[in-house]
Amino acid sequence: MGFIARLFRRKPKRTALPSPRAFDDSQWPPAPLSPAPSYRSFDSPPAFPEPVQETPAWMKYPVGGQRGHIIVFANEKGGVGKSTSAFHTCIALCNAGESVAALDVDLRQLTLHHALWARQESEREFGVKLPGPEQILLAQQNENELEEKLRMARIHHSFIIIDVGGHDSPIARKAIFMADTIITPVNDSFIDLDMLGRIDPRTGELRTLGNFARLVEHLKEPGMAIRPKALDWVVMQNRSRNFATKNERKVLDALEKIAPVAGFRLVPGLRERVTYRELFPMGLTLFDLEAIPELGKLQPNAREEIWAMLRALNLPSEALAKAIAPSAIP
Repeated sequence: MGFIARLFRRKPKRTALPSPRAFDDSQWPPAPLSPAPSYRSFDSPPAFPEPVQETPAWMKYPVGGQRGHIIVFANEKGGVGKSTSAFHTCIALCNAGESVAALDVDLRQLTLHHALWARQESEREFGVKLPGPEQILLAQQNENELEEKLRMARIHHSFIIIDVGGHDSPIARKAIFMADTIITPVNDSFIDLDMLGRIDPRTGELRTLGNFARLVEHLKEPGMAIRPKALDWVVMQNRSRNFATKNERKVLDALEKIAPVAGFRLVPGLRERVTYRELFPMGLTLFDLEAIPELGKLQPNAREEIWAMLRALNLPSEALAKAIAPSAIP
């Protein structure tokens, strides 16, 4: 049934295709196009504008010109006096007449910047003018911005002081990578030494380098391409006492064993003094007491302690060397 039904099914009527549109001879040939200009018709090829690419500002500083010295205060152990040491070094360079910039990459605390802001408030409170650095703040707070800021600061300043937080981070590694001098404050404690090297408690021998020492060793060689000299790594002993205890002597012996393996040198730091704790929240140092005598008298022993620390750092500053020379100190 199906086959017979298909045979007698009515087929649809086919419609004729539309006839093609008649061609208008009056529109042929079309109007000729104007010939394209040929380079041969000119005496010289046409000058096309070159793409303008603005050179970043940090790439414009001369290679053989002024190059600021970057000092990084870094230790992955917190509470060792990084910010205090960085602040005193910064103000000492400013007092010597050097052009200094300060940068705090400890984004959680910003201790160095808070001390410098408090210094500005003390100036207004006591009506004095105190030497201070230019503060550099990071807007994006990443390592690319840090590199650009440092390259710009090297053009205008002789020294750049960087305070790094007590933890590992990409921006801290970038600061260490670009440093000319690394200052690592430590306390007289084996807990602080664990980041530099692990000492056998029975034999007193060095087992292996600590995490921070391996980090500096890892970043030291790649950074040679941007440093005119070898990296100077300094370990500063802070909060030591006049009479060393048995434990402090053991710590000193351990540091002397770690130093040649890790590649740092030891210098004396700042002792535990009440004066430092009282003046630091106000953004002041012992040398500011001459301009603000109502806060107290200058302590010769504490002043000599700071001068000894700066002499041991051996920073490339003739003005600072003259200011801290023993013959220049009254």
